[in-house]
Amino acid sequence: MTRSKSTQHGIALVTAMFVVALSTIAAVAMFESSNIAVRRASNLVESESALWYARGVESWVKGVLKQDAKLNQIDSFGDIWAKNIDFLPIDNGSLRGRVEDLQGRFNLNNLATTDPVQLQSYLAQFQLLIDNLPNFPAEKYRGVGSAVRDWVDADSERVDLNGAEDNDYQGLDPPHRAANRPMMSASELLAVRGVTPELYAALRPYVTALPSIGTKINVNTAPEPVLRSLSSNIDANALQNFLRTREAKPFMTTDEAFNGPQATATTPGTASTGAAATTGGGSGGFLGADKDIKPQTLIDVKSSYFELQAEVFIGSSRVALYSVYIRPTGSDPNPVVIAHSTDVD
Repeated sequence: MTRSKSTQHGIALVTAMFVVALSTIAAVAMFESSNIAVRRASNLVESESALWYARGVESWVKGVLKQDAKLNQIDSFGDIWAKNIDFLPIDNGSLRGRVEDLQGRFNLNNLATTDPVQLQSYLAQFQLLIDNLPNFPAEKYRGVGSAVRDWVDADSERVDLNGAEDNDYQGLDPPHRAANRPMMSASELLAVRGVTPELYAALRPYVTALPSIGTKINVNTAPEPVLRSLSSNIDANALQNFLRTREAKPFMTTDEAFNGPQATATTPGTASTGAAATTGGGSGGFLGADKDIKPQTLIDVKSSYFELQAEVFIGSSRVALYSVYIRPTGSDPNPVVIAHSTDVD
């Protein structure tokens, strides 16, 4: 049976429409694929450019830290490294960044000291830091410093009843062991027994994990809770006055931080609210002696460890760079980047 011409024409028309539809779908798919490829390539170019800008900032900060060491013998918020960049326009974007003095924080790895006298002082300081966290239930976390000590020390013996070693972690889900080495990052606190997310969030602005054991607190840059951790015998009025004026009038020596003669740890002193004594103290000092903490051994007015926090925005890309520097003391203070990480969006 033969088909009529009208039927044949109809079939041809449907076939043609089908071919056109397929061609259109293919063309749209190719166009979308091309757009995705172009967008992906653009994002890669933007991210790469942002990363190069961030590395440029990292190199620039080296020069700033080196120059600062030549300008003065202390580190404070009045120094050139402490000037934040909130907005700096660059090609197709902007950047911002800040440098933080890591010796304004408590170094968790100080708890790995092998000196028993120092260990007592660091444990007391860490607990006092927790006690002075703003709006925080510190009473729930008595003795947690001992567990941190057992995490960073080299042996497998508890430092005291509050400590924690392998047996305390192997029954957890998932089980793990105590590190028994210094922390690589302060975030390791979350793996320590007794450290809750609540405690870590409260401690995070005030602690760090530096590769050196025995680093001191720079009183010119440390936040108030860290300063309060240096002694249980604090002159509150003198401390508040120092916090208000330290950018313009930082301490030039550690002696100025004391409110009277630097009594030994076995003879606790009393905080004076008047002028500093003629020996061992400076005007505006807020630290008194403490029976458990030796504040004289814990403080400095100069720093060696700094962190760059930089963000670069180009187009729709964002690159964040976090770099840790060590600036050696002496005649050749060439800063070295000892760690860095990036976050790319």
